[in-house]
Amino acid sequence: MRPSTVRRLVGTVPLAAVVAGAAGYALLPAEEGTEFRRVRPAGAAPAGAAWMRSALAAPVAEAGAPEFAPVALAVQAAAPVPTTGPGPVPGNSPAWPEEMPGAVAEAVDVSLRPLAGAWEIQAGGSYLDFEVTWTNTTRQRYDEVVPVVRVLPYDHPAALAGPGRTSKGMLDRKDLDEWREVKLNQPGVGSGPQPGAFALDPGESRTVRYRLTLSAGSPSGRLPVQAEGWIGRSAKAVRAGGAQARVNVKVDQPVQLSTTRPTEGSRGRQPSEVQVELANLDGYAQHTVTPALAVSDLGSSNGTHDLTPADLTAEVLAGGEWRRLDGALDAQGRVRLDTTGLTRVLGPGENVLYRFRLNVPAGWMPDRSLWTAAGADVDGRALPERSAAVPMLAR
Repeated sequence: MRPSTVRRLVGTVPLAAVVAGAAGYALLPAEEGTEFRRVRPAGAAPAGAAWMRSALAAPVAEAGAPEFAPVALAVQAAAPVPTTGPGPVPGNSPAWPEEMPGAVAEAVDVSLRPLAGAWEIQAGGSYLDFEVTWTNTTRQRYDEVVPVVRVLPYDHPAALAGPGRTSKGMLDRKDLDEWREVKLNQPGVGSGPQPGAFALDPGESRTVRYRLTLSAGSPSGRLPVQAEGWIGRSAKAVRAGGAQARVNVKVDQPVQLSTTRPTEGSRGRQPSEVQVELANLDGYAQHTVTPALAVSDLGSSNGTHDLTPADLTAEVLAGGEWRRLDGALDAQGRVRLDTTGLTRVLGPGENVLYRFRLNVPAGWMPDRSLWTAAGADVDGRALPERSAAVPMLAR
């Protein structure tokens, strides 16, 4: 190694490494992280050791010192050396999208407000007006924000929330000056044109008015209304924000009465069947119910009823078997069936179905028609009756 090379090494390489390398020593740690110890390989020193000692005489040895004096150096962790190199080549950087799909989450603030001051609605009565506001909380413009407003299944009480019972009614959205119907259980965003969609600049808001109407068959309870803002379409659609409100649903009549039309029968052969269903629409309390069924005949010139309890055969399906029911004439001259043994207590959201069979003897007054009047007693109070003709053939 030439002296000029050594001088350059002195300026760039630690002194101990230069000395040890020239003398054929290897520097190994003596104690972890502090000093080095010498390990000299077998054999004589390299041929260049003499002129190396001359070049490094001042820092390495003094007069009279051993040929190679031990050198102890404190070792410090070297600072990382910044690397430099050519900059990125234009066009070779990854083609990342301007905004990853997850980045738009909660980018749109959504709020709901009832116009009447309370989240409350009467089933079978007036509608509930409310507003939904979407606000862009980012610095990015969204060319199409799709509003999605839906009515979810009841979440209170548990008796209604368990089976996922939903409401029956209609939801309308006001677009400009026209009301348009939207589905109560509106699904997500499709691939086609999105009715009601709008653009939002940074910080801009859009308020849309909605109107909810529930049918008389909706139970009382607590009904969630969910409003969301979506960006994109179909599988690429991303939910950008959402909120919920709870609507208290009230009912005038806690138990709903439903009946079917009597089926066709044949006198003395095939009985006619009629069904009576009672449903507890009260989401908070139980109610005691008893079905009511009266049968009469029409067609006499004087308007009197000629059907007697002895003429009528009435049965009810109970426990998987048809059971005979007795009857008696009521104040209107109709044969009212004795249904006291059919009383039930219905919990919130429960319902019960009763199946009745009716018939008269063969040849009984072929010119007369039979009629049924179905009703119920709820907590001792009679519900309005529903009348229907019984198509009973003469043969």
